[in-house]
Amino acid sequence: MRKLILFVILVSFLFPPSPAVAINAVASIKSTIGEVKIQRLRRNIPGRKGLILNDQDVVITGSNAKATILFRDGSEIRLFQNTKFTIEKSEELKGSQRGFFNNFLLKAGSFWGKFTKNRQKTVIVTPTATCGIKGTSVAFSERNGVLDVSLSSGLIELENEDEKVELKPGKIVKGITRSGTFKDKIEDLPFRLMMKPDNSKIKIPTPGNQEEIDFTLQVINVKTQQNISRRGDVFFSLRTNKIKFPEKISLNERGYARVTATVDPFQKSDYGDGRIEITAVIEGEQSLDVGTAQTLLTYDVPEKLRKVIRIDANTGQVD
Repeated sequence: MRKLILFVILVSFLFPPSPAVAINAVASIKSTIGEVKIQRLRRNIPGRKGLILNDQDVVITGSNAKATILFRDGSEIRLFQNTKFTIEKSEELKGSQRGFFNNFLLKAGSFWGKFTKNRQKTVIVTPTATCGIKGTSVAFSERNGVLDVSLSSGLIELENEDEKVELKPGKIVKGITRSGTFKDKIEDLPFRLMMKPDNSKIKIPTPGNQEEIDFTLQVINVKTQQNISRRGDVFFSLRTNKIKFPEKISLNERGYARVTATVDPFQKSDYGDGRIEITAVIEGEQSLDVGTAQTLLTYDVPEKLRKVIRIDANTGQVD
């Protein structure tokens, strides 16, 4: 028995157990279309709605596949087909610098992202360039050592080996390479998707009922404000699950669509400040030249749920 105990101790000393790996759950998959897989610790996991994502997870979309990733700070990324996207690091910063820091790697492919204002700072690295993001709506395409970037709102900073450029909203830059200048390649976004509700103020239905909202979608030429012909599938981004759009919405040959969304009853926690912002984007890297659409819906908040802000007239302190 004594020899057995000594043997176990010796083995434990020579081959110590592997330290526990801290898993940092940073995001989740909101939706998928087609073949989506997650590479995690040398194994592949089928991508599915609700799957929790961790640091170092690699999300891969196949041909005609798409995936939506929702991060803890409310930022949302829509991966398009044939894309390889890595969550290098996502962490919450506390103290005076409270917020979120994200570091992502776009190995190849394309995506559109809406990043929450004032709550996060994101760095996206590609084989071609590095992009620093604050609150913004932006689309990327990285293929064969060439990067295209389209910015609808917010500000970003692009940097390759030779140049650093701040890209302003309503701009697109195509053909960024690993070295060389690209400032002269920046142009105005030529087209934009417009989204208009028939009524911007919605009625919240009573329990057991639903309301409907009708929208018009149309692609326009930014300079002439005239409608243009542009087909494409449309993706909607909003921060509530109480408004539901049809699973597939496509613009016709005239770049036009009518859409009906449904409104479900609200719980107390759903009311917020009485406003819902909706963003719509034409999907795919072939549509980087079309800026995103945004519209704002309003609704009445029950008086008992309204937040009252009290300010002390003498001290200025907010309660």
